Amino acid sequence: MFYHRVSKQKMKYRVFAITYAAANVGLVLYGVLALLRPAILLEPFSSHVYQFPADATKATAYLAALFRLLGFFNLIVGMLGLLLLHRWRLGRQIWILRTVILTTAFAYLGPIVFDNTVGSIGIFEIVEHILLVFVIVLGVVMCSDRNTL
Repeated sequence: MFYHRVSKQKMKYRVFAITYAAANVGLVLYGVLALLRPAILLEPFSSHVYQFPADATKATAYLAALFRLLGFFNLIVGMLGLLLLHRWRLGRQIWILRTVILTTAFAYLGPIVFDNTVGSIGIFEIVEHILLVFVIVLGVVMCSDRNTL
């Protein structure tokens, strides 16, 4: 009985660690792509949400800078999430666990809001939504478990 409980708890930790690692790697990749190629986000936004006139180069440059800023934010939060997740696996401190959960969940809200304004949901947006749900559900489970520490 005790062995089954320990292995079940280990499995929960593994699922949590894998899900949060995947979510934070996704944030890092989103950040890198938005920094290197903001046109990936700008072109769908320009064609679906707001039709910029041909001479609106300042507006498109401003919007590209905004997408780069979102990418930079997600890059930092994703790297921080991966670092804190590693630290949590080593020390099992509850404040690290809560920080990882909150930063990852809040960091996914930016890409989801920006991607949903484009008006077309593709495979990456569906993955973002699924990861956000998993992140929130697993975060609640991990924080409510008294054996987390």
